Amino acid sequence: MRITKALVLPVVALAGLATACSGSGGGSGGGTPTEGGTAVFAEAPGTQPNWIFPFVDSAHNSGYATGDLQQLMYRELYWYGDAGGGTGVNTTKSLADPPVYSDGNSKVVINVKPYRWSNGETVNAKDVVFWMNMMYAEKSNWYGYVPGQFPDNVKSVTATGPQQVTLQLTDSYSPTWFTGQELAQIAPLPMAWDKTSDAGAAGSGGCADDRSKCDAVYKYLYDKSKNLATYATDPLWQVVDGPWHLTSFDAEGNIGYDPNPKYSGPDKPHLAHYKMQPFTSTSAEFNALRSGKTVSVGSVQGSDLPQKKASEKLPATNPLQANYNLVPAYGWGWSTTLLNMDNPAFGPAFKQLYLRQAMQQTLDQETDVNVAFRGYGAPTTGPVPINPDNEYVTASERGAGPYPFDKAKAKGLLTGHGWTLQNGAMTCTSPGPAPNQCGEGVAAGTRLEFTVQYSTGNAAYGRIMQQWKSDAAEAGIVFDLKGQEFNALINDISGCRGSGPACDWQLGFFGYQQYNAVPTGDQLLLPGSTGNIGNYSDPKLTSLIQATLHSDDKNAFAAYEDYAVQTLPGQINMPLRTYIEVVDKKLGGVAFPAVQTARAPEEWYFTK
Repeated sequence: MRITKALVLPVVALAGLATACSGSGGGSGGGTPTEGGTAVFAEAPGTQPNWIFPFVDSAHNSGYATGDLQQLMYRELYWYGDAGGGTGVNTTKSLADPPVYSDGNSKVVINVKPYRWSNGETVNAKDVVFWMNMMYAEKSNWYGYVPGQFPDNVKSVTATGPQQVTLQLTDSYSPTWFTGQELAQIAPLPMAWDKTSDAGAAGSGGCADDRSKCDAVYKYLYDKSKNLATYATDPLWQVVDGPWHLTSFDAEGNIGYDPNPKYSGPDKPHLAHYKMQPFTSTSAEFNALRSGKTVSVGSVQGSDLPQKKASEKLPATNPLQANYNLVPAYGWGWSTTLLNMDNPAFGPAFKQLYLRQAMQQTLDQETDVNVAFRGYGAPTTGPVPINPDNEYVTASERGAGPYPFDKAKAKGLLTGHGWTLQNGAMTCTSPGPAPNQCGEGVAAGTRLEFTVQYSTGNAAYGRIMQQWKSDAAEAGIVFDLKGQEFNALINDISGCRGSGPACDWQLGFFGYQQYNAVPTGDQLLLPGSTGNIGNYSDPKLTSLIQATLHSDDKNAFAAYEDYAVQTLPGQINMPLRTYIEVVDKKLGGVAFPAVQTARAPEEWYFTK
């Protein structure tokens, strides 16, 4: 599962927050392409999209909402990734030409392609300004907001032509980072949405011209998005610039799309219909796949596949050989269990590096990959995914990392820092800030007994948690496990901002947080970022991250990455699952680019 946009997410989807289907590869067979037909995508259990308004807040930031719903209809300026495994800007699918940087990378000119909205209007510079005005006015409600970054780092936004927008920045920024992390967030908004009531005329809300009027427009659109029952019938949501529009929708996840007849993009749909079908369990989905009658594209759990080596992309045999091809798909994100630094009972303990190290050393990732994932995954040792291989991975993330599984060392770290095993749990018996004490703010008598909330959408997650609970107990760390559906878990852990009931959660694991194009740590780790769910803060880490935002120097990125590997910044690294997608042998054009949350069913076609 993933939270997208580093939510992630790609479920969730936080800078995402989290989803289940990203990666690279293709699944098309031979045959003559045909036009028409209905393709059905199988949703993972408990991951039904639940938010249509593409200006997403933290509570609704899931790759399932962005990638499976919004991005099919409302496109961002820049699309990343392609069927060949590329991770750069996809110039064909982007709404704008590549941005032009000048004045020492402090000025950006964006030329918007003349796409059309389904109501006949042109996607233009004013639609981009509408989005930016909304961002300025509602930045605290944007899932990816980081203080000092977008839009704070943009001095001015000007429509310098009908299809051209010019941004004056507050400083010089890395073009790679600014395009992939900042500009890729922008989804032009139609003038039909710039209003404050159903009866209002297009543009009457005034947000596209005046930021002070955006609050009322935002509230109207936000409240409309809460009414899931009207997603497919409300004329508001039928104004789209993407290749699809909704024909049916319910809260259980039964979703129908038809091609947008006014779509002006280069990749017009071949299918007559595209449907999404929910399942109550992974076994129910697998049974449907074995029948080969209802699903065109889905996923299969490692438990239903032959065991394989982690180094192998696919198993030696395919249990669905009669009807489907198997395709590996990799998550472009960071798989971790998050620690809540603002939890009133355990926040001070979580801030101790030795405790995070001990917790990491009680996690047997190799066994998790080989047993729980049955070889369909890889260990994680730091913030950059190692699959698919990419230019950002440094040597520090190769292999087992600095904290390999070692329960004895974990126990030794705790006893060496003032903890004593009492009644089955390590207890702080030597409080204080000295090197051999529990650490600043950790109260005497604190017991290392935590509630771990985890997503139940993948049965392997439960097995991983049970194994971790057993191993951690041998080091004196007690886990009380609480399994939840993905959407409920994200809702529980995404609202803590300093204090209050929303900060009662302690540890949370939902899968991984999806990155945008660049796997940098700004939206996940900078203080104040809405994607920094656990509210971690480290001045040195902040400085290293900031350096990656202002330069394309790979050494700056490596310095950030290596430091994060060593310090486990508010998270425990978890194995990252390799998704095995299944594709109907008669369906062509299917691919799973690693860096793009959204599927692209407009590229799919049935073959004779």
